[in-house]
Amino acid sequence: MLIQSFWALAAAASFSSMAAFVKLSNSTFGPIELVFYRSLFTMIAMLVVVKINGYSLKTYHLGGHLIRDILGLISTVVWFFTLGKLALGTNITLTYTTSLFLSVNFIILAFIRHKPIPWGPILAILIGFLGIVTILQPTFHDGDEIPALLCLCVACLDLGIYWQVRRLGRWGEPSWRIVFYFSFFSTIATLAAVYIFEDGLHIPNVTSGLCLLAIGSLATLGLISATRAWVGGNMLLVSCLGFSAIPFSEAISIFVFDNIPGLYTIIGMLLILIAGIAATIFTKKAEEAEKKIAKKQ
Repeated sequence: MLIQSFWALAAAASFSSMAAFVKLSNSTFGPIELVFYRSLFTMIAMLVVVKINGYSLKTYHLGGHLIRDILGLISTVVWFFTLGKLALGTNITLTYTTSLFLSVNFIILAFIRHKPIPWGPILAILIGFLGIVTILQPTFHDGDEIPALLCLCVACLDLGIYWQVRRLGRWGEPSWRIVFYFSFFSTIATLAAVYIFEDGLHIPNVTSGLCLLAIGSLATLGLISATRAWVGGNMLLVSCLGFSAIPFSEAISIFVFDNIPGLYTIIGMLLILIAGIAATIFTKKAEEAEKKIAKKQ
């Protein structure tokens, strides 16, 4: 459990740090172009890993990878669209409802399988989501209905992606292969999209090139960490620990952009911290109980 918690926190820290460099690069590159460079770097990095270690990219589950990749691309494109239509706090809050959908998913599965409902981790997720709402304070205006619904669709798609990644892991697909195929698919798709929806690729200078290098490196680390967490970890725990991306972002905002957090932000971060600790404790107790039952049998 501790290893999976580490991967979940590593993913949150990586994606939060990546977001800071994306913010610095927004004036130079378009959003789809940034996704292209990020995906290209990850694909090359995975090819280097494969070459050095003598791994094989051969897979018997190409259809499974394709499902994950298509869902991921649709989710990213729709999310980019909604970023320009909703306030940022509202957008992020709605996309983080993936954890709430996951909780409902587990409740339904528990009823179907006649198993106890994991109320502890679900309560921790609710507390963590309350922390996000407290920090971001989403607001809605006339005309926000369709973008808001699209954000909820992104959250649902992300839930499907999590289950598909977990399924690929159970089929024996290593995390690096899952990340490679996603980055390969995203690179090809965004290379075409950047010329259709934007004004093509731009040649980076030294400063913007370093930003792209940081984005690619952090995205690669984040994707590998997130994939490992979702493949082998407790999904409710990993989902709750994913909320830590918000405090990480706030910390980066303080030290990099000199943004001093207000009272609501501090309260929200404390709620997320409490949620993460609670989810870890509940999951640990559940695992110990399962071990005791297994020993008796």
